[in-house]
Amino acid sequence: MIGVRAVIASTTVFTLLSGCGPSADTPAPPAPIAARPDVIVTIDSKRHSCVVALYSEAQGSTISCEDVIPFVKDELRLASGSSYDIRANSDADETVMAGVESSLTDAGYRFIRGPHTGPHEHR
Repeated sequence: MIGVRAVIASTTVFTLLSGCGPSADTPAPPAPIAARPDVIVTIDSKRHSCVVALYSEAQGSTISCEDVIPFVKDELRLASGSSYDIRANSDADETVMAGVESSLTDAGYRFIRGPHTGPHEHR
C-alpha cells in the first residue's frame, strides 16, 4: 500500500509543479541591448556636423548629420537592429540630437543610452 501512496503523491506533486512557470501567453522579455554600441555618433556643434565611427575605430568620419543613416547603412554596412549611442559636447543643439536619434531609431537601430566608456569617451 505504501507503493501506491508514493505513486499518487509523486504524480500529484509533479502535476502541481508542471503548472508553475510562465503561461504560454506571457510575452518573452525583450532582448538585452549590448553593453557597448556598434556605432557612435558624435554631434560636433562647432562644425555643424556629425562624426560617425564604429566602436572599435579610433577616428570617425565627419559627415552631415542628415547623412548619418545612408552612411551607417551603406558605408559601415550595419544591419538594422545594430546598437548606437549619441555623444555631444555641452553646447550641442538638442534639435539636431533629437533628429539624429529619431532617424536612427526609425531605421531600426537601437539606442543603448549606455555608459560612456571606451575609445570615444570624450570626443
